[in-house]
Formats: sequence, structure tokens, C-alpha cells
Amino acid sequence: MANTTRRKKLVEDIGGWIKVYDDGTVERSPPPPEASQLATAIAPYDVPRDGVTVHDIPSNPPLRLYLPEAARPAGRRLPVLLHFHAGVFCLSDPTWSLYHGFYARLAASIPIAGIVSITLPLAPEHPLPAAIDAGFAAIDWLNSLAQPGLLPEPAGRLKAVADLSRVFLIGDSNGANLVHHVAAGFTSAERGQVRLAGAILLNPGFSRSTPSRSESAEVQVDPYMDYKMVDRFLALALPKGATRDHPYIWPVGDDAAAAALAVPPLLVSVATLDTMRDRQVEYCNVMRRGGKDVEVAQSPGVGHMFYLNQGAPGPADGEAAARVAELIEAIGGFVGRRHGCVARM
Repeated sequence: MANTTRRKKLVEDIGGWIKVYDDGTVERSPPPPEASQLATAIAPYDVPRDGVTVHDIPSNPPLRLYLPEAARPAGRRLPVLLHFHAGVFCLSDPTWSLYHGFYARLAASIPIAGIVSITLPLAPEHPLPAAIDAGFAAIDWLNSLAQPGLLPEPAGRLKAVADLSRVFLIGDSNGANLVHHVAAGFTSAERGQVRLAGAILLNPGFSRSTPSRSESAEVQVDPYMDYKMVDRFLALALPKGATRDHPYIWPVGDDAAAAALAVPPLLVSVATLDTMRDRQVEYCNVMRRGGKDVEVAQSPGVGHMFYLNQGAPGPADGEAAARVAELIEAIGGFVGRRHGCVARM
């Protein structure tokens, strides 16, 4: 009798990261060797290191919490940062060393109660808008801190110092796209005690179907961005047939659309060697023409997500390290001006 068992066929293999088969199954491989140092998971710890403790909270979605050891000003509560990681909506985890190196330092350097980092649902298993929905679920978790009664640690520690009326969204690359969409879709009436005080978009992954000059093959200098590979990841995350003109990737069609948005003040980080810098600047200009409060933190001589790549695969570059320090200072200033706090730099 003939064997009629059908063998599934591989239909997509993206850089060894993700394999997709014709029956819909997905295989995720360990990070390739060139990414292994940055993608090493950092275990949580409750004994302070460099002024910070790190905790994992098994909520839905799962959360990673950075708590600064420094005492808050007498009688004052401090803002909270809600973090959306990078990964073209398909990759990455907030426990990875590249995030830990920057966000642990950020938590220890600026006047905040803590940083809450979301483990985002990833495509293709969970295409957009699943990651946006996860952002709102994380906001609901923050709101739960306002409920009466004691909470188990570490949520109790965050509750004791957090000012939920001063929540800042922050995101890296395509995580910054998510920051825009959550900020634009936020309605305080639906989110209890939580109020948004600002949104921080770090090297946002804004793009369009027609490559900008900085995205063109002739002038690409950013080793961390491959335009064609990003397209393949986006095909897994976006609605079928969608292009980079979809609002998830290019969120403001024109000045009128920007004017209609209700968003908090924005800080946009632009690296001058980032291949996406032209669209980032265009976004800032459109939002400003739409009447939005937009600050820009420009980082000269560095590329996309430079602040996450320090120390790997080789020693940290001195100039890039200086740009990281400047970015942390810019974030601290942006948060402090909207909360009346003094940075701990």
C-alpha cells in the first residue's frame, strides 16, 4: 500500500532565524553565531548590580522589570517607562543582553520608578496588530498597580514609587512604530489611572515602498539593516499583500492625518548613519506640521540602534559610547522636563 503521508515543504527561511512551512508551522532556530553575544538571555536578579535589579513577571504578556536602587526624592513618586523591543515584529526578546546593557543603565541613570519591558507576541505566529494589543495589555497591568491592597514583589516595589499619571512609552526600531500606534490609540478613559506623559521613539523603523535616499543601495552604510531581508520579515508580520506604505510601517499619510492624532509629546532619536533616517526626519516634520510637540535627539556618526550594539562583537567604540551617553542624557531631560525631576547622571 502506498505511503500517502505528505511531507511539509519549506516555503521561507530567513537568515536561519525563522523557517516557515507550507502547512503553517514555524521553526525558530537559535540566533546565528554572529548574533549570539547580543542575543544571550540575561537571568533576572534581585541583588543590585550597578544600581539596578531585574525581575520577570509572568503576566499576559510576560514583562521584564528594571528597578533602580536609588531612593526617590522625599515624598515624590516617579514616572514609569513602558518598553517595546525591536525585531521587525518577528524576532527578539527583552531578556537579551543587547537590551539589558542599555535599559539597565538607563534605569539607573534617569529619574524613574522603573522600566517595564514587554515580551511582544511575534509574527508569523502572531501577526500585527498582536504586538499593539500587547502594549495595551501591559498598560492595563500598570493600571492594576493602582488597585487597593498589597501586591507581591516586585510589583509591590514598583507600586510604592510609581506615578501612573506619568507613563512614558519607549521603543527601539520597529518597537518605536508600536510606540506611535499605542500612543495614538490610547484613551485615558479606558485605562484607569494610567496617563501618558510622553513617547520616546528610538531610531524608529519608519519606511515607505519607495526607498528614500538613505535607504537606497548606493548609499547604505548601516551594517545592521538589510533592506531586502527586512522586507521578508515584514511580509510575515503585515496583512497579506501589504507593503511598507501600510500604517504599521508608515503611520502618518499627510499633515491632516497627523493633526487628527491625539498623542503626548514625542522625543525621536535619529542616528545620522541610520538607513531609515530620512523617513524619521520626514515623520518629525509631518507631526510638527500637524501641531504635535516633537523633540529630536540627533546622534552623529552612528547607525541604527547603535546604543544597543555597544560591546559586541568587539570592544565598545569610544565615539559611539559618547553618543550613547548623550542619548541617555536626552531621554532623562525629556522625562525630567515633563515630571519636574532631576536626573541622576
